[in-house]
Amino acid sequence: MMKPIESLYLHFPFCKHLCNYCDFYKKVAIDRASELNTYHQLLIQNFDEHQKLMNLYGYSWGKLKTLYIGGGTPSLWGEAGSEFLDQFLRQRKIELDPHCEFTLEVNPGGWTEESLASFKKIGVNRFSLGIQSLNAEMIKKLDRVHSVDEAYQTLEYFKKTRANFSMDFMLGLPNSKEFKRDVIGELEEAIKYNPSHFSVYILTVKDNYTHFKSLPNEEWIEKEYLDVANFLRSKGYLHYEVSNFALPQKESVHNLRYWQSHTVAALGPSATGFLAEEKFRYKWKTLSAEYDSEVLTNEQYQLEKMYMALRSSVGINLNEYPHPVFRSWIEKGLAIEVNQQLLLTSRGFLLLDSLLDELFLLKLI
Repeated sequence: MMKPIESLYLHFPFCKHLCNYCDFYKKVAIDRASELNTYHQLLIQNFDEHQKLMNLYGYSWGKLKTLYIGGGTPSLWGEAGSEFLDQFLRQRKIELDPHCEFTLEVNPGGWTEESLASFKKIGVNRFSLGIQSLNAEMIKKLDRVHSVDEAYQTLEYFKKTRANFSMDFMLGLPNSKEFKRDVIGELEEAIKYNPSHFSVYILTVKDNYTHFKSLPNEEWIEKEYLDVANFLRSKGYLHYEVSNFALPQKESVHNLRYWQSHTVAALGPSATGFLAEEKFRYKWKTLSAEYDSEVLTNEQYQLEKMYMALRSSVGINLNEYPHPVFRSWIEKGLAIEVNQQLLLTSRGFLLLDSLLDELFLLKLI
């Protein structure tokens, strides 16, 4: 019996500007028409190679329950992108489930009403906005190409159209202490626009990062993270994954499929996919329709499942893992028990790496 693929990630690599902290694969298009055509051809080649992989392992395309276009800045793909994608899926007989969660990433200053309307027409029903901060100084430090005004214009549009959207915010930004960044004040402003979801990331960079010496210390970052978690929970958002908060029933279904170790297909330069039943992970090369791959051992797979479960509201079953260490986590306020499932609290999420080290020492993973 063929195994269905029900989630697909597409990577769009183009940006208006390359921010100094971002390590996703991206580039600025010099000759837009030519480079878009090259990209479209690469997606087609990726698909053909992916089909061989599916045939080898016994997979087929089911109706997609999630489709996610990330980048880069996918909102720059525009009407040409929505038309290409619609034709691409139709020609390959890839159908969307009637309740498919179809997400498009959008950056302020990188969209038009016409282009977003064209994506809505082919099924996009969720947007992820790369806001990062509503503080002008912080936006400059992040080397973002958009202004605060463009961020607010974007939020106004999505509120006006009653869109289902998530907002990205970043913590631990350079000179946060010196500028006395008030991230709670920023979030209070953001909530006025009715986002259904927040993704809140701690800035992680290498030591050659331009503003590395201006980053706040761990104490500042920990307080900022816990303050944000407490604030968003007080506003009705569920802290359902280390970096993610959602109103009830508005969790990212696509990302949950990653965290639940399900099969997720991927196409596009540097995109990573996973065939769960085969424990097969692959990553596309950036300039050719080839991929690097690895097959996880049973031990690696179980370790990854444990890690993914702990970092999200999936949690782990205490009947399967009745070890006293988990009870100690509950006593310390690092976890709670819900229907025999162990779920980490916000403080537990913050200390996740230390908790995993503890499990390693106990040989539980």
